[in-house]
Amino acid sequence: MPLYSRSAALLMLPVLLAAGPPKAPAMDPKAFQAWLDSAAPTAAHARLKAYVGAWTTRQTDWLPTGEKWNEADGTATCRLVLGGRFLQEDYATTLDGHPFHGLGLTGFDRQRNAYVAEWLDDFGTGVISLEGTFDGTGHVLTLLGPSPAGSVGGHAASGWRVTDTWWDPDHHAVAWWGQGIDGRPVKVSEILYTRDR
Repeated sequence: MPLYSRSAALLMLPVLLAAGPPKAPAMDPKAFQAWLDSAAPTAAHARLKAYVGAWTTRQTDWLPTGEKWNEADGTATCRLVLGGRFLQEDYATTLDGHPFHGLGLTGFDRQRNAYVAEWLDDFGTGVISLEGTFDGTGHVLTLLGPSPAGSVGGHAASGWRVTDTWWDPDHHAVAWWGQGIDGRPVKVSEILYTRDR
């Protein structure tokens, strides 16, 4: 490259650097607004406000044989996150005398037209994913999800069923149904929630 060409290129370098990388084309405003509209919270999300607050809990757990093996008091704190799109629950109790902490996220997926929930705790390394709806009364939310176990007692795992039943604005109960040793559904855990005053 001739010297004058190199000099011209060097002189243009600050101009090119100041201009920065080429800008990406803007999204069509109507398409972007449609996206925002589809992500807005709805009346289904507003129902999650009923859970917001501090709760005292009483948890009871059963073995697949039906025998009770744990009963303990606990606490739950629930708050809305991400602009009211999800409910976050921070839960603490004991299992057989050992500290137990759980984290739940519940929302309403407008594409699936269903409530969705994720549960994580320090007694495992996986995530339980659930999906479901309220019944016609609006007092019982039923969620279903796959079981992490491949089989129980030689039977194919049937998955989780979780029911959340509201008695009044200050009391509700969450029951977890798994699979018994005979392959039939069995209640493995129930948590009674009482709102703190």
